[in-house]
Amino acid sequence: MDFIKRTLPILLGIFLLSVVVRLPQLNRPLSNHHEFCTAVSLRIMQIWYDNDIGSYGYNPVMTYHHAADKAINNYANQSGKMIDKNGNYYYVSHPPFAYYAPFFVFKLLHIRPDVLPLQVFNLCLHFISGLFVYFTVCLLSFSRARAMPYRSAIVAFIIYIFLPVTLWFQGNVYMSDMAVQTLFVIGVYTTLKMIVRQKFYSLKYIFFYTLVLALMLYTSWLGAFFAVGVLVYSLLHVRDIRGFRVIIWITILVTILLVRLIVYQYAQINGLGAYVEEMLSRYLVRGSVAETDHGLFHFLFSYLWYAKTIMYNYFVNYIVVYLLIGLFIWLAISRKKLKIIFSENGYRFIWLSVMPVALMHVFFLNYSVHDFTALYASLFFSVLLGILYDKIKKSGAVSPNMLRAGLVITVLLLIVQFHFINKNSSIADKSNGLYIHKNTSLNETAFLMHEEPSPQLVFYAGRNIRMVQNKEEALAFLKSMNLEKGVLYAMNNKAIQVTERLEVAEHP
Repeated sequence: MDFIKRTLPILLGIFLLSVVVRLPQLNRPLSNHHEFCTAVSLRIMQIWYDNDIGSYGYNPVMTYHHAADKAINNYANQSGKMIDKNGNYYYVSHPPFAYYAPFFVFKLLHIRPDVLPLQVFNLCLHFISGLFVYFTVCLLSFSRARAMPYRSAIVAFIIYIFLPVTLWFQGNVYMSDMAVQTLFVIGVYTTLKMIVRQKFYSLKYIFFYTLVLALMLYTSWLGAFFAVGVLVYSLLHVRDIRGFRVIIWITILVTILLVRLIVYQYAQINGLGAYVEEMLSRYLVRGSVAETDHGLFHFLFSYLWYAKTIMYNYFVNYIVVYLLIGLFIWLAISRKKLKIIFSENGYRFIWLSVMPVALMHVFFLNYSVHDFTALYASLFFSVLLGILYDKIKKSGAVSPNMLRAGLVITVLLLIVQFHFINKNSSIADKSNGLYIHKNTSLNETAFLMHEEPSPQLVFYAGRNIRMVQNKEEALAFLKSMNLEKGVLYAMNNKAIQVTERLEVAEHP
């Protein structure tokens, strides 16, 4: 009760301030900086909401339900094989739980999935993530989270909430890659608490570890790397602490069962072979072997280029954090009473929070160039700064007033950094999409000349859009699908216009 009465209002107030900071960015037209992820997620959920989710086998469908939308693969899958007998394409690069969670919440509340409702849902996940950052610092500091507010944990919470990478990717942008972050933060806390308190045989701890691991695996492939990280750590320490055998067996069994469930579910779309081919093609694009077919020199150059991009993403998103860590190191060197010493539990936290992310970058190097993968490091950095703050405060190396002033300056710098990174936006996709929606009847297929339609454009159009090179290609598609009408669009100075209305001539 002390936590609810004393600490929770403080944390909630801090979080609401972060919402105020983001107000100019929320509920605006989807445009840049990976907002295509939000468009893809909403497309799946809106199709489910407007139709029967069960008719799609509870799978992430990317094809609208009109006959004129069928057999058009708008960013659904790489191989083109994940299509059912009705001409519906599916997005199977990730497991489906990230779409289930907000969809069923919206369904329960009778809210049609849209940009602002999904962003509000994402903001709730941001706050939950921050809460478990707070709990993690309390656990590492042997401070009961249910007691009085713990200042060092509050500092970690503030850092996590105001990091530019969390402000954006746990606000504006939603997909499996972001949804798994909350589960990752909870998973690290749950596992660490189980180990720290030696509760290997407690049914409560076993239940929560199993649940969080299963949901992580059913959300994103980061869950698999988390399972590997926990398994390796447990194997290294099982000789000294026999209780790790429980974690080992739970991790192995849950991972096997969830992978089996995912494969079985997605194989129902078009067979096991089609799903395996799709996943192999996706890994060849997003994995760490994407350029092996162009020779050794090209592969090494690409490998270095990807590594450079990942380092750049970390630099851009965490530059303020690096300055703070550098300042602490300088204090530690210049003042003998401030020592950098981590406990065994500190090293356990580092392993659990860093190892899965490092493994993901190694095995999915091409995928890791997306800067949303830097989001996963926010747990480590925020907890680290909370612990370093605690060490500085206890050492007396810096006065309390200086610490408070430093925290305020840090938050202001993070806010400025957030708005600088996300200063560009556009309404082009929304206006063009609504134009297509207005000018394409339900029995007409939409074609776009020479331009691959963006996910945002498809979302706002509410129609699948096929790219063609000429009128003849569009007519050939209509004939192959036994369709009669279509609309040919073209891009002119970033604005889409109707070029021609198509109609298949009747055969004599």
